[in-house]
Amino acid sequence: MGTYILVTGANSGLGLGICTRLIDDFLQQKKGSSTAPKEEDNNLTVIFTTRSRRKSEDTLAHLTTHLRRAHPPEARARIRLQAESVELTSLLSVQVLAQKLLASDLPHLDAVICNAGIGGWTGLNWPLAVWTVMLDIRRATTWPEYKLGAVGLLAKPQLPSTTTMAAGERPLGEVFCANVFGHYMLAHWLMPLLWAAEAAPSKVVWVSSVEAGTRHYNADDHQGLRTDAAYEHSKRLTDLLALTAQDQPATAKLVDQFVDPTQQPPLVQSGEGSRQRPRLTRPRVLVTHPGVATTSIISLSWILAQAYVLTIYLTRWVGGVWSTVSPYLGAASVTWAALALVDDLRAKEAEDDRGGGEGKWGTAIDRFGVTTVRRTEAEDWGINGSGKPYSETWWGGVSWLGGGYNGRRSDAVDASKEDVENFVTDGAEAWRKMEQLRAEWEARLDAFDREVAAV
Repeated sequence: MGTYILVTGANSGLGLGICTRLIDDFLQQKKGSSTAPKEEDNNLTVIFTTRSRRKSEDTLAHLTTHLRRAHPPEARARIRLQAESVELTSLLSVQVLAQKLLASDLPHLDAVICNAGIGGWTGLNWPLAVWTVMLDIRRATTWPEYKLGAVGLLAKPQLPSTTTMAAGERPLGEVFCANVFGHYMLAHWLMPLLWAAEAAPSKVVWVSSVEAGTRHYNADDHQGLRTDAAYEHSKRLTDLLALTAQDQPATAKLVDQFVDPTQQPPLVQSGEGSRQRPRLTRPRVLVTHPGVATTSIISLSWILAQAYVLTIYLTRWVGGVWSTVSPYLGAASVTWAALALVDDLRAKEAEDDRGGGEGKWGTAIDRFGVTTVRRTEAEDWGINGSGKPYSETWWGGVSWLGGGYNGRRSDAVDASKEDVENFVTDGAEAWRKMEQLRAEWEARLDAFDREVAAV
């Protein structure tokens, strides 16, 4: 039946790079082999979302041009592009997209790539930026501490003020909703499509950040409304959710609720034209990051943007393994996770001989621009949640001159078993809060739908 992948935030930057690389990697992996049981099994449908029709047209034009220039006609015939619109800070918009896809002739989804997001930054502390780059260019560009973030950004009200259910509506954080909660709701509502995938397992692929650390997430400020690092807060939350989604007794019941395809709100589950689909395989939750790719998520003037790109290149040349620069190159870990089969995942996980659990898959790059997919350290989780010292020395050296490749912060320490236990505890609390918020908003949206239908 072919491969079907949904990518959010595809109008520019990393999202556009993901779509482009999905096409290239898919065609490279499946070169029209005659061993496929059906011809359509060698086809890929990329369903990409943007926030407007104009942006969708721009993305479609870019991808069509890339196909024409990079691939022969017989390969182009195996790619289908489908544009959809969604505003992830609007749960009504997310609901509409879910209803549309569930009611369509889409047989299944192999992956939902949760990429769209906003930074919530107001600018940079330029003196600090220049100073830290001069002191340690690798740390300054990979784990920057000079971004200036807005505090308390709120999404627009979710429900029209003229309706009864608008009364008492609790606001949602804009960065939280765009980066995490909108995707969380979308992925949950699309579970019937994810469970219907024949090539097990289908995946919810989160796009995180290499820089997210323990200090960025505060459970008492779950939506990140009181911090000036709302973006990093949202990415640490993403890590907590994804890395504790598999084989963790503390989170098992909550994750079961999230992936349960039968726990759909009435309007989503039984909307007009809704189709029944088989329940074949339980989806997996994976987390990735693109390294340090230059995108428009933070606004810079042209000259400053060029200076920033040059600085990231310099970081790569002195051994910064996460300095991907190009969104297309940075997308390598994301597309690998989306396209990987069971054996691919097991083989990659088996490369680490210390056991443990889930990994945060990042795009690493060498000085010649060759990318590889590598496990990445998540603070207090380590590279695999084993609580054991690292045996993998690929990225642990002090400097490239000393034979290392600088994939960690210089002050990083190995996660102990106690650290991992605390990480899982924090992950369970994060899952509990997300499920509570989902239940609250599904009830509110359901009541709103019934109120509108009664008018």
